Amino acid sequence: MHINAQQSSTNLPSLISNEKGIDEDSLSDVNMLKQKMFVKVTASKHTVFVGEPIMVTYEFYTSTRINNQPTVMKQPEFTGWSVKELDFNQGPQFEKINNEPYAIYIIRKVQLIPLQAGTLSLGNSVVNSFVQLLNPVDAYVTKKYTIPIVNKDVSVEVTDLPQMNKPSNFYGITGMFNISARVDSNAVPVGESGHLIVTIKGSGNFDAITKPDITWPANTDFFEGNDTQHVDQSAFPVTAERVFDIPFVGKHEGTVAIAPVRFSFFNTDAKMYQTISTDSIKVTFTKALDKKEKFDNIVDYDISNRKYLWIVPCIALTVALLSLISFRRNKKRALKTATVTTVSSVPVFVQPEQHYHVRYRTDFSVHFTDLESITDNKQFFTRAKYVLTKAVAERIDSTQHSEEILIKELKERTYNAPVCNKVTGLFEAFNLNLYAPFETQADLGFYLNELKQAVEILQSEG
Repeated sequence: MHINAQQSSTNLPSLISNEKGIDEDSLSDVNMLKQKMFVKVTASKHTVFVGEPIMVTYEFYTSTRINNQPTVMKQPEFTGWSVKELDFNQGPQFEKINNEPYAIYIIRKVQLIPLQAGTLSLGNSVVNSFVQLLNPVDAYVTKKYTIPIVNKDVSVEVTDLPQMNKPSNFYGITGMFNISARVDSNAVPVGESGHLIVTIKGSGNFDAITKPDITWPANTDFFEGNDTQHVDQSAFPVTAERVFDIPFVGKHEGTVAIAPVRFSFFNTDAKMYQTISTDSIKVTFTKALDKKEKFDNIVDYDISNRKYLWIVPCIALTVALLSLISFRRNKKRALKTATVTTVSSVPVFVQPEQHYHVRYRTDFSVHFTDLESITDNKQFFTRAKYVLTKAVAERIDSTQHSEEILIKELKERTYNAPVCNKVTGLFEAFNLNLYAPFETQADLGFYLNELKQAVEILQSEG
């Protein structure tokens, strides 16, 4: 049996395609065959909260007693969900149903996170099965049928998170998490950069996590910083780690304490809000380095490393020689084996290629509604920046969260200067309102309209 995943097609083959056309015998054959093949959709939960992940598996069942060549013609599309692909074994597995043996192939396995309340569909998968049957009338003419198999509609009920006991610093994160914080050094010269490293680990809607609020001591200045994310999609729930690296500078000598960093989320296991925090961190700002000391360090580094510069051309020459030798060996090996190459006929299940997946669009209206109710500047621009980051990342199919990288990729992939300029300008405006050392009086309604226009353009451009 051979299963292939093909690009989604709106022109599916006819239900019956045999040489004699549609007759009663053919209809009887088709009805019989449709009882022996089906697509099963299994969800880990059917009632969840907004932001609570579920696992959904799509499996194709076919009786081993029929000569079947199925092809995955269409993968399910998801509206109102964020999607992460999960690893799975291609199969087949075997199971008896009513004493008849069935082969089971996994078509797709995903983690879905609902982005809105309501009844959300899990979509439809279409498998075209090409089946050949013996012809009792004419043994030399095989009866051939192409039958599309579609799963039954399956949906999940999604409810809003409760309003009771919702923390003031809650930004829609759900799942199970822990948080830790450290500094790269507890002794930092005045005027030199130290780094606060905040790490959030766990499972849930990680894509919604933004840099947590930090209460800085009066003797410090801090900067935007960056963040990185590592995701493990080998099992459900998908686990991840997001690390925020935030530079800071001391203004005067002395010891300060960075207050505990707090992080609030909705615990989907306990079905309640939870706030976790790090320990406070002491940092001592020592005497500033004088200019001579800094210069000496630079000179010492330069002189001490000059003696190693000869290594660079040697390495380059070695790499070139190895590449040439490897190329010649591979060429000889290819010539020897070219004449004996054969095509294997062993049945293979081909997993759907990533580039055939449909791009799933986020319903940003939910985020816009939330923004309309926010009157605090910091909360508004933190949320607005998250929405813009998500829209850009979705537009270019990127997993990055750094605005600098996203803007660079947006320019490289769209070549649309007005869109890039608008996105860049919004990021700059949001950062100015978030991190300026003075209080700003911003027109939140104006920025919300600008954000809506940018998101609409990004989605229409996709």
